[in-house]
Amino acid sequence: MPKPGNSGSFILLAALLLLTAPLPSLSSDASTITANAFIAVIIDDIGHNRQHAERMFDIPAPLTFAVIPETAYAEPLARQAYLSGKEVMVHLPMENTHNRPMERLQLTAEHSRQEFELILDEAIARVPYATGMNNHMGSALTEMPQAMSWLMRSIRKHQMYFIDSRTTPRSVAQKIAQQENLKTASRDIFLDNIRTFYGIDTQFQKLLSVAKRKKTAIAIGHPYPTTIDYLARAIPQLEEQGIRVVPVSELIRIRSEMDISEPQVAALFPMPGAD
Repeated sequence: MPKPGNSGSFILLAALLLLTAPLPSLSSDASTITANAFIAVIIDDIGHNRQHAERMFDIPAPLTFAVIPETAYAEPLARQAYLSGKEVMVHLPMENTHNRPMERLQLTAEHSRQEFELILDEAIARVPYATGMNNHMGSALTEMPQAMSWLMRSIRKHQMYFIDSRTTPRSVAQKIAQQENLKTASRDIFLDNIRTFYGIDTQFQKLLSVAKRKKTAIAIGHPYPTTIDYLARAIPQLEEQGIRVVPVSELIRIRSEMDISEPQVAALFPMPGAD
């Protein structure tokens, strides 16, 4: 040890200790991270724009991608998402209250139970590697118990989970899914109905607030350029807050273990344009 007053020797010893000390690990191995809350981020409307979707795939987080079956890039983007280690869902168009046009593969109140099954079968065939489903629009159909019962029974045959996008506060979709013993949940926050950085940040902070209170939260966003830029910046900062992004199927499992059976109270009413 250096003698008192020998400052030069003390500085030299300190420098040597710093040089020989092990460097802190920069690894983000999930097994070493203790999460206090979990979020799932579903990206809807995949299939129309290949470039935007591929930018989303590059975000280093297990986002979940909901693919519209009858779109130009549905099949190749579903495969690419899967090969990128992302979870894939079918984003199935359903009848809405605003008379907005939809694809041929859509569910409406005019379809019979057999037609529900045929449409669902074709939709799933067009989205390889899909393990779950959520509704695209659907503010009308998800309010109809009979239609939702037919849908959930068809989904159950494919052993898939269902996420209620909750485009109407009167949706019965998750309730019926629970009655049919499906793995299910509903979204808490829409991220980007206001397509500005500030608007998305406002919704993302609401998402984190729900997650911190309830331990889990589900967001739905879209492959808009501003959303892509925002998530690419925001997601890497979540670890230091004790919040982990997980695939939506994993979040369903976490909720079931926590015995969270009711939709979480946060922005259940859609913002304008959500449907």
